[in-house]
Amino acid sequence: MNQTQFDEICEAATHALQVAPTKQDGRYSFSVDGIEVLMDFDGNEDTNALYFYIDLGDASPHGRTEVCEQLLQLNLRMHGNLRGAYAFDNPSSRAIFCGELRDDEALDGEFVAEMLSFHLEETRAARDIVGLQAGESDGVLLASVLA
Repeated sequence: MNQTQFDEICEAATHALQVAPTKQDGRYSFSVDGIEVLMDFDGNEDTNALYFYIDLGDASPHGRTEVCEQLLQLNLRMHGNLRGAYAFDNPSSRAIFCGELRDDEALDGEFVAEMLSFHLEETRAARDIVGLQAGESDGVLLASVLA
């Protein structure tokens, strides 16, 4: 896959999800039902994968330790079931789900849209955990994680 193919996949996926993407520095960000998603591709690192990040919410300073512990527990329980991991972006205080889709899966817009919808549903419990700790808050997805 190259950047042009990645762009085409992202455009088709966002069209299938019926959302308007924002493209910046070769990455696509968009919101699905109020949940921020970022899609990225790095042809220098791996030309066979695209990466996606789902925002789980902003952890309050007092609840960060508990959020991190619960995300680690989710990683252990879900190991192998979700192609990704729960993580915490310390500089932005955002909990995230990081996933990847491989080119050998016949990546196209419809498939990517289906996989993103699946992962958005599967990460609901994690968003609830973070939301309970922090009180619902809006933020900027991954302001520092890919900088």
